[in-house]
Order: sequence, then structure tokens, then C-alpha cells
Amino acid sequence: MKKILFLLLFVLFANGKAEINWVDYNRAFELAKKDNKLILVYIHSPTCHYCDLMEFKVFDSKRVEDTMSKNFVPVKLRKCSKEGIEVRKKYGFTGTPMFYFFKPDGTFIKSVFGAWEEKDFLKILEYFYTGAYNSISMTEYFMK
Repeated sequence: MKKILFLLLFVLFANGKAEINWVDYNRAFELAKKDNKLILVYIHSPTCHYCDLMEFKVFDSKRVEDTMSKNFVPVKLRKCSKEGIEVRKKYGFTGTPMFYFFKPDGTFIKSVFGAWEEKDFLKILEYFYTGAYNSISMTEYFMK
């Protein structure tokens, strides 16, 4: 009986944790075109407390994982990596965590700075994958 209970608990906890399939930066743009998905580039730092909050509270969410895998090609870059520096120089940088959104053809849409609660981050993702960014500001979208 103890073995069965242990196995059930193990399966529940092992499968409950989300795992985002982060894609290589250079490969992301070809995948986005092929799959017609937006690109989300996440810039983080290993010493950033707020990045840790995103990693362990938001990116661990199954809802976030499902939304990201369905609608985005997600890329995770260290702030000081070659690609991280390139993105920061080209599109601006406020601090970490920083999120950059691109159309499937690689056209830059917008950057968003900060750590977010799961429900707010899902709303940000929704703003982009529904195409609302084409017709309404993010502030207006959040106020609806």
C-alpha cells in the first residue's frame, strides 16, 4: 500500500510542473515563420531575484506553458550572452526580466519589462497572440 501511495504522489508531483521548451535564438525566427507563431524573447540574469520569481512562480504554471507553446516560439537569453547583448542594443533595455515580442517574420512589436503574477503575464501573452497590439495600447487592453 505504501508503494502505491508513493508512486501516486510521485506521478502527481512529477507531472504537475510545467516545462517550457525554450528555443535557440537563431533557430526561433525560422520556426516562427514555419509555424506562424509570434516570438517571445525573455532576457534574464542568474542574479536577478525577479527573474527567479518568473521562473519558479510563472513559468512553472501549466497554463503559461500551454499558452506559450501554442502561440509563441519562446527564447530564453542571458543578459550578457552574445545574443542577449545584441537584442538589448537593438531594441532597448530597462532591466531584467525583459520580454521582447516579434511577429513571425521577425518584425519587432514591443518590449515589456518586469516580473508579473501568472494572471497578468497570461493577459500580456493574450494581448500579443490575439493581435490586440495592432489596434489598442497595452494599457487600454489591461483596463478593459
